[in-house]
Amino acid sequence: MKPVVGIYGLGILGSNLARNLGLRGFELALCSSLTDSRPENRPQQVISRFPELSTAKGFETISAFLDGLIPARIVIMMLTADESVDEAITVITPHLSKGDVLIDGSNSHYSDTTRRYHQLKVSGIHFLGCGFSGGLDGIANGISVMPGGSEEGYQIARSVLESVAATSVDGSPCCTFIGPEGAGHFVKIVHNGIEYAEMQLFAEVYAILRYAVGLTPDHIAEVLSAWKDTDASGYLLDITLNILRQKEGDAFVLETILDSAGHKGTGVYAVQAAAGFGVPAMMITAALHARYLSGQRHIRTHLDEVTRSQPRKNASMGTTDLYNAFQLARIINYHEGFSIIRAVSAHYQWNINLAELSRVWTNGCIIRSSLMNRFVKLWENWDDELVLHPEVKTLIAATWPGLRRINHVSSSESLFTPCLVAASQYIAGASLRFPAANLIQAQRDYFGSYGFRKVSDPTGPLHHFPWRN
Repeated sequence: MKPVVGIYGLGILGSNLARNLGLRGFELALCSSLTDSRPENRPQQVISRFPELSTAKGFETISAFLDGLIPARIVIMMLTADESVDEAITVITPHLSKGDVLIDGSNSHYSDTTRRYHQLKVSGIHFLGCGFSGGLDGIANGISVMPGGSEEGYQIARSVLESVAATSVDGSPCCTFIGPEGAGHFVKIVHNGIEYAEMQLFAEVYAILRYAVGLTPDHIAEVLSAWKDTDASGYLLDITLNILRQKEGDAFVLETILDSAGHKGTGVYAVQAAAGFGVPAMMITAALHARYLSGQRHIRTHLDEVTRSQPRKNASMGTTDLYNAFQLARIINYHEGFSIIRAVSAHYQWNINLAELSRVWTNGCIIRSSLMNRFVKLWENWDDELVLHPEVKTLIAATWPGLRRINHVSSSESLFTPCLVAASQYIAGASLRFPAANLIQAQRDYFGSYGFRKVSDPTGPLHHFPWRN
């Protein structure tokens, strides 16, 4: 049978997507990226490694690769961060026709996706920027799929994209059309920003239990395993429990790993988007900067001589407080992510449906969890910020004291817990009880005559004060 889907780029991402589609019975055409010279990524090498690709056809040239597809042709580019999507489009599009669908499955910046969408629209080629999330587990169990761009192109490729998706809480595929232009890649960027902060939160919980309380990794796993029956359950908790229990000989594998965290850029994109649209993203920013700091080994090595000399004591705390602190911080993290999406969606008039997006994130993706399941219902009849929802406000009132107590323990033990602190500080900063930004506004008026508004008339005209008189 003639292939119905073409995959261009056969690195880890491309070969895994091919395996996913192969397991679901699709006839595939496979072609390596022209910039990828690794022998293991040649089409026949990939096909020979995986039984689920036994019926796939491998091609060494772009023309043969695309000529082998059934119209309307569906081509999915799966390129790594160091491969140019624009170069791939340049070599692929001369062989495409009006009505064909070209999908970028890499983590492209959403503004580039918007540019490419309009560029290809002129020639009648449907361009989709599609966020995929799920890791290696998604090969067998399905992934979360976030397509944006040409809605007509999505309808053509819909059966393909839905086939590789996990199943959401309501039994439908974790795949939906996000919106036009770069909307699909944008929500994937925010997904990864939320992921950064949630991973950092797990690291901070680990640090508290390991260094303040003194538990070994396997004992920490025992504590956290009780969370599996709560809203804290999810993919990241599951893999964290597995990691904590692994040993090589007598040593825990975790404690043999250098504490220097890497990143691939999407966290940066999320922070840039938040800054560009004036949306506070304190937790995502803290998580990104924590990764930066973890990599500055020369600074950490020298300052360790100072910090290690500080007096330490055994901490005492309740596990209920730790759970509440973790959950409240996650709520603030999701709120910040959804706030970024709301702002950017409104600016570009993408009309992103947050209930549908939450549903797509209930399974398949890295941040899937029981908590995300609740957001699907929360967003169905709510069109304001997440933290203002009555259910969330009640949760904040009940759990913020516990978060503050946990931060006190962390501070007294000199532990680095930037996301837990950022979550608490977000709540404090969102209050009107202790105003301090009025001083900043006064300073701006003093040196730049920028003006300020009065408490008695917050939407009224700007005022100036003769500070130097």
